[in-house]
Amino acid sequence: MRISLIQPKIIRGDIDHNRVVIQKLVDSSKGDLLVLGEYAFTGSLVLDENADVHAWAEDCAKAVSQMVIPKGKNLMANVLVESDGKLYNACRLLPTSDCTFKLFPDQTELNSGIVPGAEHKVFELFGKRFKVLICYDLPHISEIPTDHLDFLLFIYHFTENNFARVINEVKAVSQARNLRVLASSLISDMNNGFSSYIDGQDVVSLSNTEGILEVEII
Repeated sequence: MRISLIQPKIIRGDIDHNRVVIQKLVDSSKGDLLVLGEYAFTGSLVLDENADVHAWAEDCAKAVSQMVIPKGKNLMANVLVESDGKLYNACRLLPTSDCTFKLFPDQTELNSGIVPGAEHKVFELFGKRFKVLICYDLPHISEIPTDHLDFLLFIYHFTENNFARVINEVKAVSQARNLRVLASSLISDMNNGFSSYIDGQDVVSLSNTEGILEVEII
């Protein structure tokens, strides 16, 4: 199974522009599963605490509906989703309707009205089983079962200030759980990319450039 970590250079708040950038990278990806970082269509909520998150959810839904997913491929897209009157930070597996919610929103998200999900979904693709950790879920990994998984997707936004610390935390999780972790990030404002493949103490990163990190999972 080939996984493409898509690392776009986006403009915070410009969803139409960001969708076009993301589509170009999707079209260039070789993976069976294509993965975007957290808030890839909008930019980080932490840097825009006054954002209209309900409008973001509407605009994200429109952007997702306009995405063209190449035949035989899937795109794991992080978006804000409204469901049953509640707002979630979610990862949608396009073009399917499968979705998983962030279990542990950060304080900025909670203040904006984003609520926690109830449980992590186990995805199954191309004979592999995996879960998706969205940002602040990682510090709560002790509460998240990972038995019988082949890898974890970590949906995040690295910065110059947090990269070293968070990568060390991911390496510790990879070693403790004996699981490969694929971390997908983006470039925008303070977010500096560094999408990475982590296997124990081994880390391969894309650095701070727009592009695609292609990883083969055997």
